[in-house]
Amino acid sequence: MLKNLYFIRHGQTLFNLLNKVQGASDSLLTSRGEAQADELGARFKEEQIDFDAVFSSDLGRARQTAKRFLHHSMKPDMPIIETENLREVSFGSFEGGSNDTLWETGSQGKHDLTVTEASSDEDKIHILSAIKEKDKLHLAESFEEVRERISRLLDQVSHSNHSDILLFSHGLIIDCVLYLLSDFQMHVTRIPNTSVTKIACHDPSSYHIEYVGRTEHF
Repeated sequence: MLKNLYFIRHGQTLFNLLNKVQGASDSLLTSRGEAQADELGARFKEEQIDFDAVFSSDLGRARQTAKRFLHHSMKPDMPIIETENLREVSFGSFEGGSNDTLWETGSQGKHDLTVTEASSDEDKIHILSAIKEKDKLHLAESFEEVRERISRLLDQVSHSNHSDILLFSHGLIIDCVLYLLSDFQMHVTRIPNTSVTKIACHDPSSYHIEYVGRTEHF
C-alpha cells in the first residue's frame, strides 16, 4: 500500500527568534508560530488533503503545533500519537545557548570544516560527533544515534495500516531523514517553520522524496 508521509516542522518559537539552540529542550511558540500552525491546518482543509494518522514529537513545540493544526483542519478530533523518535537532535549542554557558539565549537573538532547556521545538513551532520565529544552533560546525540531513531520511526509508519500520515517534527531531524532516504545525496540548508516535506513510501524499503520545505501547494 502506498503511503504518503507529510513531515511538518513546528511553528516559530522564541528560541528561533533569539538564535538559541533548542534541540531536545523547548521554548514556546510565538504568536506568529501559533498563527502559522492555524493557517497550515486551514490550508490542508481548503486543499482537501486527507490524512488518517497524526504522529508528533513529544516535545512541546511540535505537540502544540499539531494541536493547533488539527483544530483548524477537517479532522479536529484526530488523536495525536507522540513519539520520541520525532524529537529534534539533542545537543546536551549547548542547549539554550547561541547557535553560533554550537556550530563554532563543533567545527573546532573538524579542522577541515567550518559550519555555521547557514551550512548544509551534511556539514552539520559531520560535526555531530565533535559536539557530542565536547558536551559536558553527555546528552548530545551522534548521527548514529539519530539514525537509529529514524529507523525505528520509519519501521513503525511503513508497517502501519495508515496511508496518509502527518508527522510533526523539527528542522534538523527532518534534514537527517532526507539525507538518509536520498542515500546521502540530498543536502538541505533550511526547513522553514510549518513547512511541509512529502515523502512517498511504496514499501518499507522504497521511498521517494516528492518535495521539501513547501509552505503552499501541497
